[in-house]
This record gives sequence, C-alpha cells and structure tokens, in this order.
Amino acid sequence: MTAPAPTPPRARPGVLVAATLALFLVWSHTFLAFEVLLAPRRGDAPMGWLDLVVARMVPVAVVCAVWCFGARRAASVAILRRHPVRLLVCGLMSVPLYNGVLYFGIGHHVSGPVASLLTTLSPLYLVLLARLFLGERLTARKGTGLALGLAGVVVIALARTAGAPASPGAVALVAAAPLAWSVHTALTKQVAHEHAPVLWTYLVLVVGALPLVPLLPWHGGPALLRLDTTGALLLAYLVLFATVGGNAVWTWLLKHLPAGTVGLTIFLNPPLTTAGKWVLSRVRPDAFDFAITPQEWVGGALSLLGVAVAVVRLPRARA
Repeated sequence: MTAPAPTPPRARPGVLVAATLALFLVWSHTFLAFEVLLAPRRGDAPMGWLDLVVARMVPVAVVCAVWCFGARRAASVAILRRHPVRLLVCGLMSVPLYNGVLYFGIGHHVSGPVASLLTTLSPLYLVLLARLFLGERLTARKGTGLALGLAGVVVIALARTAGAPASPGAVALVAAAPLAWSVHTALTKQVAHEHAPVLWTYLVLVVGALPLVPLLPWHGGPALLRLDTTGALLLAYLVLFATVGGNAVWTWLLKHLPAGTVGLTIFLNPPLTTAGKWVLSRVRPDAFDFAITPQEWVGGALSLLGVAVAVVRLPRARA
C-alpha cells in the first residue's frame, strides 16, 4: 500500500493575520507611491503613466522569468504550451491594461485613497462577467450591489476637491481598471486547480510585460535614469515588495485560507491607504495633501456597501 501524502502543516491564526495585515499595508501604500511618482503635490511628476508601467513591470518580468525558467522550467514550459492564449489575455489584462489605466487616472489627479477604493469594485465586475459569459444568474442581491457600487462611482466622479481636481473621465477610467483585472481573475479561476498559483501568476506577469520591453528606450528607461533617491526607492518598493513579494504572500494565504475569505481582504486597502495618507500628510505636509470631500466619503461608502451586498452572504437562521 502507498502511504498517504503528508498533510502540510497548518499556519497559526496569528501568523495568517500578521501576514494579511503586512501584505495589505504594502499594497495599500502603493497608491501613495503612485501619487509621488505621477502627480506630486509640488513640482513636475518624475514619471508619466507609461513610464511607470514600463519601469515597474519590465523589471518584475525579469525577476519572475528567472524564477520560472530557472527553478521551475519544466512546469513553466508545460503551462506555456497548454495555455498560450489564456496566458496572453491574462497578461495583457493584468499588466499593461490594468496598470496603464490606473496610472493614467492617478496622473490626472485621482487621489491615492480614491483609486484604492475604486479597485475594490473587482468583485462587482466578476458578478457581471459571470452573468454575461458563464450564464450565472444575476440575483436581486447581486443586482442591488452592482447598482449601489456604480452609484458610488458616479458620486465620486462628480465630487470636486481643492487644488487640481480629477475630471469625471479620469475617475471613470480608474473605476474601469478593475474590470481588466476581473477578466484576468475569471480566466485564471478556470485553470487555478491545474497549476501552482504563484507559478501561473509569475508567468502571467512575464507574458504581460513582453510587449512593454521594446518601449524601454523611450518610455521608462530615460525616466528611470532621472529618478532621485526617493523615486528609485519607491520604484524598488513597487517592483520587489508590492509585486514579486506581494504575489508570493497572496498565493501563500490562498493555501491556508478559503478563497472567499482571502478575497474579502481587499476591503482592507481603502482604509489603510486613507490612514497612511493622513499620517504622511502630518509628517510630510510638503509632499502629501490629505483632502477628501464629504461627497467622496459618501460615494466611497456606497461603493463599499454595494460590494458587500453583492459578495457577502449572511448565514441563514435555522428554524
């Protein structure tokens, strides 16, 4: 008889909580790094939106490619042969399209906290994609959540802040960015049981960044060489901690927690981004301006309520 495979040791609850908080502290502060690089409070922006896409994602692709084709070469080649089109679509959606739209909006003065909030719309888009392409029923609860979420986006888009306010079009673009991520997520879910999540994710990053490589001499490369120490450290933070390390921690959490539980942790992003910017605006008022209007608070509350209504199922009372 063949001995059963040993069950992997289960992580302690305290370790899982600490890892989740650490991950979202890193991810939430990426939006503040985007502000500094794309729309600083004073002076010219160190980078344009396309510069940041290229300068961030090409190094990410190099690191991920070394790991995939160095440590996991056979498995990586097998995935490329089996899912070339799916990898390409996921890569284009999650790398140039998602990041490009997000950075464009932030470069046009959508604040970090608002952008962070709008990324939580992903579950609502997944509800809509499931209805359109997978034939899943759009229940009254999900429809209500979708309506509330989109109403929140409209309220935020019509808000006016002091200084250089974002246009409704820029807000709408940032709100559309999670749609690209949701397409990537839906396509990934269908193969998630076949391959190691971190390997699939890293290959998606590699494939998605390939079209950006020819742009490096004109976009990304020159801006990278002009960065000061602060800008270079922020870019390294985005590449190593937020993307390469962040995705590894995320997939580790998926191994030890139900996918639904991990998915709901996206709600940590907006409050952590907002709190981080408030603290930085007190420590570095020259670099960060904390200005969120009551209308944006209302719109944010509506969007979060819509996501909660659509994706959170309350337990039914027993008779």
